[in-house]
Amino acid sequence: MNIIFISPNYPEDRWRYIHALRGLGVNVLGIGDASEEYFPHGLKGCLTDYFKVDDLHDYDAVYRAVSYLSYKYGRPDGIESLNDYWATLEASLRRDFNVVGFDVDYARRVFDKNAVFDAAASVGVKVMRRDEDGDPIIPEGSRIIRCCGMVNRYGKVTGAAAYEFSDLPELIAKKKELLSFFSLSDQESDTPKVKYMDTALKVVDAVRLRGGFFNLTFAVGSDSVLCDASFLPPEEYFADVLACTGSSDVCHLWAADKVGMNMDYHILPETTVFVTRRFDRSYRYSHDRIMSKLDPVIRRQGRCYTGMDITGDYFYIFKADNAAKARELIKFIQVDYSDNSPIAQFPPLRAVDRDELRQTAIREQSSFEARRLLSRKVEEKIHQSSAYEEAKNLAGISSSAKNQ
Repeated sequence: MNIIFISPNYPEDRWRYIHALRGLGVNVLGIGDASEEYFPHGLKGCLTDYFKVDDLHDYDAVYRAVSYLSYKYGRPDGIESLNDYWATLEASLRRDFNVVGFDVDYARRVFDKNAVFDAAASVGVKVMRRDEDGDPIIPEGSRIIRCCGMVNRYGKVTGAAAYEFSDLPELIAKKKELLSFFSLSDQESDTPKVKYMDTALKVVDAVRLRGGFFNLTFAVGSDSVLCDASFLPPEEYFADVLACTGSSDVCHLWAADKVGMNMDYHILPETTVFVTRRFDRSYRYSHDRIMSKLDPVIRRQGRCYTGMDITGDYFYIFKADNAAKARELIKFIQVDYSDNSPIAQFPPLRAVDRDELRQTAIREQSSFEARRLLSRKVEEKIHQSSAYEEAKNLAGISSSAKNQ
C-alpha cells in the first residue's frame, strides 16, 4: 500500500502520523521542497522514499514527482499532507491521479474558517465576534471549552473528548501566560460535557467532515459561542493528552482509518490534566515537591514540545479524580512564589490500586496485540494485490523458486 505525503517535514510533529502508517506496513512516499538533512530525526526512518522539488507551488513539478513515484512503487492509494495550506494541492492531485479522498470543494469548505463559521451559523451555532486584530471578543467570566475528536471515512465520530482551558491557547501565547487544561467527564455536575459535544457535532455535520480531525473551541457563559475551528490533527502535546485520556493513540487511530481498519477509542474515567511552567518565573513549590505529590498519578513530564516555548518550558500530564481536584492541582503547580493566597488543603492522592494497574496492563497489551493484528492484515492485503505479484514477476521470482 502506497501513500504519498506532501511536505512531510512540516509541521514538525506530523512525523508521528507517518510513523504510525509505517508501522502498519504502508510505503510512505514524501514530496517536498526541503532537504532531507533538515528533517526531524524521527521522520528520516519513516519514509520509504522522498522526492525533492524546487517549489511545491509549481503544480507541474509536483505532478511529475507523483508520476515518478507511481512508476517506481505503483499507483498511490492515498495522498495526504495534514496541513491546510496544501489541502487544495493534495485534492487536485487526487483528482488527476484518480485517488480516493476529499476533493477541491471539500478543501475549500472545511479548511476556510469563514466558510466553517458560516456553516456553523446556518445550523444555529453562535459565532464569536472578533476585534481589529482578528482575536475573538470573549465575555469576561466565560469558560473556554475545546471539543475534539476524529471522524472516520464513513462519517462515524471516534475519540471524542472535551477539555476546559485556562484561556484560548493563541491568547495565552500573546500574553505569555501559562497553559493549563483538563478533560471533562459526563459524571461532573458542573461540566455538562454532552451539552458541549452536541454543539460541536452540529458544526461537524454542517461542514460534512470525513476522514479527519476536529478541534472546536467554545466560550461558554449563558450560551456556547464558537471561538475557533480547526480540522487538522491536534498539536503534539495535545495528541499526548488524548492518548492519556483514552485507550488508543490518535496517530494510530488516524493511520488505521487510512488503511481501512477499525480501531476503537474509549474515554477513561479519570480526569486528565495538562499544566505548564516557565523557567523565567519563581514558584512556591519546587519540581521535586510536585513530583513527590503526583508520583502515583503522573503520566508524562518533561521539556515542552517544539513551538510551545511561549506558553511554557516544562509540562506535566497527570490524572485527577475530578474537575475540582484538577483545578486545585493546577494551582498547586503554577502558584507564584510571591502569591500568598491560600491553596485548598485537598486530601492525599489515593493509593495505587494494584488490581487496577494489572487491568490497565492487560488493556495496553490487548491494544498492542490489536496493532500487531492490523499490521499483519495490511501485509496480507499487500501480498494478495496484483501489484505485488507483478513486482515479483519483474524481479524474476516465482512461487516454485521460492519453495525450493
